[in-house]
Amino acid sequence: MEARKIQSTPEVEYISEGGYGDEANIVVQLRREFPGIGGTITTYQALPVALRTEFNYSPHCGHKMFYKHAIIKKLEDFFFKTGVYKYPHVTRPLGSTDEAYIYEWAFGMDGFPWQYVEPDGTEVRVSLDEWDRFIEAFHDAGINMAIDCASPDDGRISKNIVHQLARPIYTYEPRLNRIWKRVDFGDRSIQIDYDKLMKYFTDNESKLRSTLTTGRYELMVLACQYLSPSVRISERNIGRLEQFTLNYRLSTLAHLNTRGVETSPAVTIKPAEEKK
Repeated sequence: MEARKIQSTPEVEYISEGGYGDEANIVVQLRREFPGIGGTITTYQALPVALRTEFNYSPHCGHKMFYKHAIIKKLEDFFFKTGVYKYPHVTRPLGSTDEAYIYEWAFGMDGFPWQYVEPDGTEVRVSLDEWDRFIEAFHDAGINMAIDCASPDDGRISKNIVHQLARPIYTYEPRLNRIWKRVDFGDRSIQIDYDKLMKYFTDNESKLRSTLTTGRYELMVLACQYLSPSVRISERNIGRLEQFTLNYRLSTLAHLNTRGVETSPAVTIKPAEEKK
């Protein structure tokens, strides 16, 4: 399928194609304007982002991808703050439309070897620092982050893991440091057991509330209800979810907007005209 180029505007600069696979097209942008649940937020600085547009459209698929990514990111914040691992491996979701969503661009390269053969014939398995702890933590919460992470032909080359310092695949290292990001949260790349995830939220409510910012626990629980095929979320809770989402997006973009400047104006928001 041919990638669709997004035209630049004063607030959104097209940079390049970011790749596309079976599920979606990725475009790299420098963006100051972030549409999404609750309204459009404008930042002082332009941020490098990925715009992911789904090939197989379904109603609100962009918003659903945003919520899936947001749950994963907030869980990671919990794992990170409680010392499960020491470097964040998930980018931040920033906004969405009906058909697409926006998140931080992950700099680096994928395609490092999971294993290689020494000149003497010895087969060496490459160790990616914090990978096992990352996978186990999400597995306990009902999220499978280990699938679609290797080439489908022989499983030797990595996929959907962007490493900032990995060398090209023709150089080999038995251990890679922890400066990497797991990318692609489409249905073919990430599997979520929403019933198990909800139980994890219930069982760990006290720890999650005390560790995360106020309102983030409610955001995760309501987003899980919104996404779960076995739950029918009420209109009242959809309204609550929108408020928690706007607060989260404002906080995230305000945080990113302070990078590289001593002071900067607060982010501004144009309220949404209608509920999505």
